[in-house]
Amino acid sequence: MATQQLLLQLSKRISVPSAAQLLMCGAMCLLVPSTFAQNAELATKSEKTVGLTLASYKYDEPSYMTLKANKVGIDFSGTYALGSQWPNPQQGWFLKGEFQTLSGKADYQSPFSGAISNTPNRSVEVRALAGKDFEIGGAVFAPYVGLSYRHLYSNIGYERTSTYNTLPIGVTHKMSTSGLAQLHTTVEYMHLLSGEHKANLLSQNVSLDQRHGYGLRLSVMHRQDTWSMGPTLTYWNLAQSEVGGVLPVYEPQNKTIELGFKGAYRF
Repeated sequence: MATQQLLLQLSKRISVPSAAQLLMCGAMCLLVPSTFAQNAELATKSEKTVGLTLASYKYDEPSYMTLKANKVGIDFSGTYALGSQWPNPQQGWFLKGEFQTLSGKADYQSPFSGAISNTPNRSVEVRALAGKDFEIGGAVFAPYVGLSYRHLYSNIGYERTSTYNTLPIGVTHKMSTSGLAQLHTTVEYMHLLSGEHKANLLSQNVSLDQRHGYGLRLSVMHRQDTWSMGPTLTYWNLAQSEVGGVLPVYEPQNKTIELGFKGAYRF
């Protein structure tokens, strides 16, 4: 009898989980692996992409001249993920290389020298980036930093070339939308490290140092299994260049806006 009474008292003190508690525990056990699996899909992976960009371009030197063009270009990129195994917080590093070339015919207009149509205009940009993934609240943030080289060419009655070395600093926010679809939003600041303008003028050939300026970049890419597409916006604001030449000249303060739409295949 003493043993039965002891067992009865113990059974009253030990709470037995209800059906609702068991269901909640089971749901949590199912939810945690699925969350990790979802974030693993968002993690940066080793891949290559080739793409096509269509862009509307406007270059403006206030009170001096404007260039407007519709451009088409090719994009290449390669990403190498450094062996990250989700959700290991000690890893998640990646390296990325990008190449883009855009070309088109620009319309030139100036209050001083008139207008010229269909002038050649092209650009080439090469970038090397390094970054790391961070999981925050079911999404992935991937900040990065790197170096970029940008080369511009135009001919508006005389040849002009500009080169810029910049420090891009940005972050990509990655989230799942439906199924395997993802939305990647990138915001970037580009700090000008150095630049140079060269112009083959009728009176002289000049080389002008460009020391101050910055750029901004925004893109929103919708990604499926092997392809992605979305709008891009690039903005440049460059201060007046240094004065140079036997007959002193300078590159005026200028702004550039490129509004594009990019499609890319991933493999």
